[in-house]
Amino acid sequence: MDPEAVRRTLEPTASAADISGSTPYDSFVISGVRLEAAEHGRVLCSFVVTPRIASPQGYLLSGVTATLADQLGSAVFFSSGVGTSGVSLEISVSYVDTAAVG
Repeated sequence: MDPEAVRRTLEPTASAADISGSTPYDSFVISGVRLEAAEHGRVLCSFVVTPRIASPQGYLLSGVTATLADQLGSAVFFSSGVGTSGVSLEISVSYVDTAAVG
């Protein structure tokens, strides 16, 4: 497992080309994600909800949540030493509460 390889895919400066199989939208969404820890099969990240990824009411957009689940889920594959994560065919997200700006 190469924690630095995982970190490079999640860095705020990562471009779409740096994130395997991603789009400019994906890199826009994860640009504020901070990698706290990476070990074999586990990735711990944090981020602050900013106005650029929030609804007019000030809550994290649901599409951003799904994108984070998809992209950060892929990071777990990389942390396990798998060179590629494939394509997400279905993502199910249960929203238990809102995440507000800040």
